[in-house]
Amino acid sequence: MELNRVSDLVIPQQILDDIVAHARELDPYECCGLLAGSNGTVTHVYRITNIVALEGAEKLSSFDPAKAAHLERLSPAERAEIAFVMDMQDFSAAKKDIRNKGLDLQVVYHSHPHDPARPSTTDIKIATDYEEIWPKINLPIPAYLLISLMDKSTPDIRLYKIKGGAVTPAHIST
Repeated sequence: MELNRVSDLVIPQQILDDIVAHARELDPYECCGLLAGSNGTVTHVYRITNIVALEGAEKLSSFDPAKAAHLERLSPAERAEIAFVMDMQDFSAAKKDIRNKGLDLQVVYHSHPHDPARPSTTDIKIATDYEEIWPKINLPIPAYLLISLMDKSTPDIRLYKIKGGAVTPAHIST
């Protein structure tokens, strides 16, 4: 069905290269960020800090005590396996810049250092949960871009639309 498809999203090769570089810099942790632009073309990359990757992440106030205690017990390698949590200060600054420049949020991206470039069960649940949050913060529901580093020499980049728990592959033009 055409409504579930992200049609003709243009992401210039230079931006895709920047996202891959971001993924490689954070490996073995997941990188995350936002892509914004207008008229179906991405023009801006917003790298967002993955606070799970930070040393001392368990001490950050956004975690409830049980989550903080759990993170504290994990080694950095084990923490790398826990997806990502966007830093809210970075996210808010990006959102403000997107608005100030008159752009649209188009994509949320993150990497999978050891897994395929397809949404995990957790990714689908979070995207589905956020469907009602995006409009409340005056942002459109974005597409989701995943970068897999399973083959370090040839990263796999794929775009998806996630709505109501359903995942639909989408096409990227460069």
